[in-house]
Amino acid sequence: MYGVYYKINLNKASNRMDQFAVKQQRRVVMAIGTYFLVIALIAGFVIYKAVQNQRMIKSLKSTLAQIDSEIERLQASSEFLSPQDIYALAELANNRLTWTEKLDVLGRILPKEVTLTGLDYDYQVNSLTIKGITKVSMRMKDLDVINSIIDIIKADPNFSSGFVDIKFGGSNRVKRQNQELISFEIYCLVG
Repeated sequence: MYGVYYKINLNKASNRMDQFAVKQQRRVVMAIGTYFLVIALIAGFVIYKAVQNQRMIKSLKSTLAQIDSEIERLQASSEFLSPQDIYALAELANNRLTWTEKLDVLGRILPKEVTLTGLDYDYQVNSLTIKGITKVSMRMKDLDVINSIIDIIKADPNFSSGFVDIKFGGSNRVKRQNQELISFEIYCLVG
């Protein structure tokens, strides 16, 4: 019969300690490597952004130089506009009434039962007169119907801006094709 032999490794504990130390050293090397890699990436990004900013600054400086030379050329010509001329033109453009836009807004905000019959502008009074007709309401008085139209017009800032006052001009009942209607006038005073 053969005997049973056991093999005992007396260095087993030291092998585990060596393996643990090697793993620990790998972790330290990996952490330090990752740290330096992150630092290198951040530094690369910062350098890239700095180069981009320098290029942009150079581009803006060249554009500024072109604008300065263009200003000098225009100032030397007879077509030069002073800053006061430009401000006056800007103020004129900002303060003018654009009637096309106003009338477009007016057409959109008025109720469907209101029909415009005339638009007149009085240059002496600086007033726009809106003439129209609407159906007679059984629930409201004639003046209340017209006042509700005026309130709609005043409530829309796209139309009412530029007018000092929007007020009732007059109304009367008319009969057309066997139907009673309210004919009205609204005055819009330009400021």
